Amino acid sequence: MTDRLKKLKEDMDDTVLNGLDFREKNKVKVRKTFVTNHDNVKHNRRINLGFVLSLCFTTLFIGSASYILVNNTNISEEDSLTKETDVDVIADNDQKSLQVSHPEPKENYEKMTKEEILHKLFNSVDYFETAAGKFEVYERYYDGSSSKETVEYKMSNKGVIGGYEKIINHPDPENPQTKQTTQETYYNSNQLWHLKWDLNQYSTKDYEPEEKRPVVKAEDIFNMDPDDIFEFDSRKMYRESPPSLIAFSSLFNYTFVAKFLRYENEWTIEKQNEELLGHNTLVIYGRLDDSLVNIMQPEEKDFRIWIDKDTGIIVKREVYNEAGELVSYLHPSNLVINETYLTDEFEPELEEYQEERRWLNPPPQDKRESELEVIEHADTKLSKVKEVMVDQRETMPLFFEFANSKITPFSASIEKYQEDYQAFVVYSYDKPETEQGSGSRLLYTRIYPKDTYLRKTGDFDRPLGDEIEALKVNGIQWRIYKVQGTDDVHVKGELDEHILELVTHDVSFDETKRLLSTFQKVK
Repeated sequence: MTDRLKKLKEDMDDTVLNGLDFREKNKVKVRKTFVTNHDNVKHNRRINLGFVLSLCFTTLFIGSASYILVNNTNISEEDSLTKETDVDVIADNDQKSLQVSHPEPKENYEKMTKEEILHKLFNSVDYFETAAGKFEVYERYYDGSSSKETVEYKMSNKGVIGGYEKIINHPDPENPQTKQTTQETYYNSNQLWHLKWDLNQYSTKDYEPEEKRPVVKAEDIFNMDPDDIFEFDSRKMYRESPPSLIAFSSLFNYTFVAKFLRYENEWTIEKQNEELLGHNTLVIYGRLDDSLVNIMQPEEKDFRIWIDKDTGIIVKREVYNEAGELVSYLHPSNLVINETYLTDEFEPELEEYQEERRWLNPPPQDKRESELEVIEHADTKLSKVKEVMVDQRETMPLFFEFANSKITPFSASIEKYQEDYQAFVVYSYDKPETEQGSGSRLLYTRIYPKDTYLRKTGDFDRPLGDEIEALKVNGIQWRIYKVQGTDDVHVKGELDEHILELVTHDVSFDETKRLLSTFQKVK
């Protein structure tokens, strides 16, 4: 009898009881029932009518179970296959619509110190799992031009990995040639897509999420050379982030914080608590140190930042000039934290798009192009440019540079083809103090071995007209040519198996002749 009951239990576990959900919470409930009924049970040990009824019920249950067991063994093979197929479909649908719950965001109303807010700003990736929102971002530049974009996004760092961004680029009022364009970017854990609405084109490339990096300390970032804040090689100093999107100027703008909050004595916590779009923010007000002003945006002076205290997200920011006018801003209209997203929300529908051919990385027209190597390059920051020029003097067998108080180097680089070193320097000439960037009057120079291969560049490869003049200066026989369709000139010389070239922009022929005498050999 014992063996039969044991066999019956096993058969019931495999059939009628198969699939029943009996989790820990169910077990706890049963245990509570046992405890509750314990006292009553011990007072009813005598054999009575209840015992007889219980015995009858047990017999009836065993008989019914046996009947069900026999019927279950007669299930056809076809029905079994159908059930297996149904299970596979359900599993597939569950996988396709996989959802992961995220912690509910809680607003932080506690008083925060500068140290605490800097920690969250540099480590915001640890304080939220998903984010979605919309904002407008504006930048004004040294030459009067501007950019304005409306950005809509959603992204997930945990569970379902992926993101989406839609950017509407608005026309520049100062440039009638600009027009509105719209583009979208999608990514998941292994792929990135870029869609251009106006061209009905898309491009795609492989993507691999960055590995998690250690917690960043503000002092480590602020000890970095200011010139290195935006350098590509400095990325390892910051926390990991998803692929670069404009949305991350709000979510993970580590470089903005490294620049604007570098000197703690230059900013204060203006408000500990201010509601913005349903989030409690901390407001910072400060002044940017002159040494950190961007040469492309020289009007940057004062700034104000609204930071979500719970996550470290920059919800809103504004930068003002000396007159208090906005020269840069990020103005939000929506921000949602820790919503749940599905995998297909981060994958585009491409039926109406064609693949953009130029993203396929075609081989260079000249195979020698692939052998060119950029050894060193710097621009805009004079200190960095001068460092490259020091290396040019040491590396190049022959090197010339201008010795003229009106001429300032703006960019410099060293390139190499096989064993041949090539030096490039762009100089600003007679630039007014009110003119920003490189200025409009430029002198492009390059020096290279006579039989080397050079990279094609627009400045040196413009079509030439007739030779204007030939003259000898500083031991070099120069030939001066007019650049077709312009007032610019292209000057060529040769010395010690090396070619020297100079191309002007907005510098007259007569001025160029005078300046050649200040182009002197230093090695």
